[in-house]
Amino acid sequence: QSYVPNAQGGVYQSPSLSAYSGGVYSTPQLFAFAKGAGVFGEAGPEAIMPLTRAANGSLGVRAIMPDTSTVNNGGNVYVTINENGTSSISGNGDQDFARTFTKIIQEEYRKLREKDLGQGGVLTAARNGRRGR
Repeated sequence: QSYVPNAQGGVYQSPSLSAYSGGVYSTPQLFAFAKGAGVFGEAGPEAIMPLTRAANGSLGVRAIMPDTSTVNNGGNVYVTINENGTSSISGNGDQDFARTFTKIIQEEYRKLREKDLGQGGVLTAARNGRRGR
């Protein structure tokens, strides 16, 4: 048996995995992968998110705020958080809200990453050949 640790995240293409795109799963989910199977959500919540490549070639999750112009003339806001932690905000909507929203997402990601990489964390345990809590 072999496994591929994903301490820095992983990008996979699988029609079976794509069926879960856009969801958050906190129980084990099996999907067909290569000549076998993969599993995610086995140690707590995991998001399966579609990735977007920016004009500069970086890969990240792109969040598009809904068009609120019919309600409050808010316009559209586009937030891109790149794999290296940088982010960009564009559009004609509420830029202050978008910056706050982006900071919240980045902080929550950092907390989860530190927990998973810390002593007893699932990524540390997997790296050391043990099953995490």
